[in-house]
Amino acid sequence: MRFRLIAAMAVVAGAGANAVGGARLMAQDMPAELTGCLDLTVGAWVVETYVDRLHPRPGESEEWNPVPPRIMFAGPLERIPSNTRIVVPEGAPAMPAGYSTGLTGGRIEDDSLRIAFSDGYTGMMAKLGRSRDGWTGTMRSFTDVIPHQVYARPVAMSRVDCESPLPVPGSESHPLGRVVELEGGQVITLGEPLPEQLETVALPPFDWNRRWSTRVADMELTTPRNAVGVLGRTRGLFGTTDSIQVHTDPAGLVYSVRLLYVGPGALETWEERLRNQYGAPGTASGVPGVHIYRNATASLWLRPSAPDRAEVLLTDRGR
Repeated sequence: MRFRLIAAMAVVAGAGANAVGGARLMAQDMPAELTGCLDLTVGAWVVETYVDRLHPRPGESEEWNPVPPRIMFAGPLERIPSNTRIVVPEGAPAMPAGYSTGLTGGRIEDDSLRIAFSDGYTGMMAKLGRSRDGWTGTMRSFTDVIPHQVYARPVAMSRVDCESPLPVPGSESHPLGRVVELEGGQVITLGEPLPEQLETVALPPFDWNRRWSTRVADMELTTPRNAVGVLGRTRGLFGTTDSIQVHTDPAGLVYSVRLLYVGPGALETWEERLRNQYGAPGTASGVPGVHIYRNATASLWLRPSAPDRAEVLLTDRGR
């Protein structure tokens, strides 16, 4: 069983600034509460604690935790009222939706600012020191999986007018597609229900033994719960295959789409197609033949499923 990292957030809440710390804040003209907006400038992720593992896990990937270019403080954090809630202003690239679960916030503690972006299982934390009109320090990734690899990156935060132009417009985040087109004009869209007119078929039950196989080249498509096969044929960017699996969440919204392509050179063909569409993969998987593209709301995996077979997995990260 996995346990939420509320204890990690408790570090952010802390015991509060004492009287001496409060006097020091006032002497340095530092705010007694967090309000307004801050722009973030970050350096590259570096591995601070290395773990020898075949597959990176959530919180371990250098691009699993995207940092928004601007944050806004928005009143008390519901789950930890002594902290201030952090949100992303309208128009800025979104954070993964899990970070809005009530655990993403900050707190002034003595002469420092502690912030955390968390979905309860994974995220980023930082303790920042005062620097002119903002804060500087180091941000570190975390996850509740032990042992886990820790990434760290420098971060600087400066106060800005919330109405000023964004440093990075939301339209400039990595433009991963969220739609799989089918012949006949039907579409499967991440985060939306399957169209009623689509024909679906039941799939074999989930095979946990195959799911945790580490021999990527020998892996077959496995079937998660709430998954169905879709009768139809893809076109457009994801054309052409009739091997289509759709995984829906408990609300009936599309969580992931898995596509299987069979034929000599299938993997090489897809490597070239995705590179032409999106550029070089953004995340190194550490596994030969596995390529990963991510932004704040979607991920796209390309991996070998078996000899002369390639699997494309498009997943919604925005909920």
